[in-house]
Amino acid sequence: MPDQTVTKSISSAQLDAFQVLVISGKDRVEFLQGQLTQDITKLDNAGTALAGWASAKGRLLATGQLIAADDEIWWPLPTDIIEIVAKRLQMFVLRSAVKIVISTAPISGLFGVEGNDQLEIAGKSASIQSRVNQITDGSLFVRVVGDPDRAWLIGPAAEATGLESAEESAWIRQSIHTGLPYIVAATQELFVPQMLNLDLIDAISFNKGCYVGQEIVARTQNLGRIKRRMYRFSVNNNSMQLSPGTGIYGPDNSTGKVVLCSDDELLAVVPIESSTGPWYADKDMTITLESRSLPYSISAQ
Repeated sequence: MPDQTVTKSISSAQLDAFQVLVISGKDRVEFLQGQLTQDITKLDNAGTALAGWASAKGRLLATGQLIAADDEIWWPLPTDIIEIVAKRLQMFVLRSAVKIVISTAPISGLFGVEGNDQLEIAGKSASIQSRVNQITDGSLFVRVVGDPDRAWLIGPAAEATGLESAEESAWIRQSIHTGLPYIVAATQELFVPQMLNLDLIDAISFNKGCYVGQEIVARTQNLGRIKRRMYRFSVNNNSMQLSPGTGIYGPDNSTGKVVLCSDDELLAVVPIESSTGPWYADKDMTITLESRSLPYSISAQ
C-alpha cells in the first residue's frame, strides 16, 4: 500500500482554553463509575468515550471526552471550570485509591483528519486509524468521539506540530457544528444531561447502575419528561455578541439558554415544542436566529 502521509490538508490550533484533568490510582475506574453518566468500563475496549458529570440534582457540572492513557484517565476540560471540578471530585474520593491532578501538558486540536492517514507530528509518526494513539514522546493523539474530522493532541508534541496553524475559535465552532457540547463556568448546573443531547451522542449509560444524579437522569428519560433540547442556530448580526449562559427569545414568551457560541454560530437549549421558532437573540426580537442542522436527529417528545 502506498504511503498516505498527509500534512498540508491538516491544521492545528493551540487550545489554551483547555487543560487536562488526570485521574489515576487503582480505584479510578470504580470511582468514576459512581460519578459520571458514562459506563467507564467502555474505556477498556474503546479507549475513549463521552461522559457528563452532574450534581445530586442532575444538573451538569462538566461534560467531555474521557481518554484511557495507560494507568490514568485523562479528561480535557475548559480551564475556567477545571479547578472547581477537581476540588469537587476530590470530595468524593474518601478512602478510594484515587489521585486527581490538573496536568500542565499542552493541548492542541487538529482539523481535517482523514481516517486512513499516517500523520507526521513533531517528527513522530502516528497512525490515526484507531481512536487513541500513543506517540513515542509521551503525547497522545485521540480522535474526537462524534467528529471524524478532528483529534486531540495532548502532551509535548502539541507545542510544535509542524502543521498549518488554526485559531482556537475554530475548535469551538466545529463543536457547535457537530453538536458536541461542553460546560463552562457560566453554564454549570443549568442543564440536565438530556437537555444537552448527551443521550443522543452516547454519553449516558442507562444500565450501568448508580451514579451521582442518576435518579434524575433516569426519571427524565423513562417518564418522557425531556421538554428542552439543544439546537444549533446562527445569528444574522455580526455586532451581536452572545455568550454561554445568556438568554435567547422565542414564540409565546418562551426562552432559551446559550450553551456555546463562536462568532455567528451557537448551540442553545430551548423548549422542544418551540424549537422551530422564530427565535431571536434580543428581548426586543429584532435580531433573528436561523435554525441550523445537527448531524444527529432530535425527536419531538
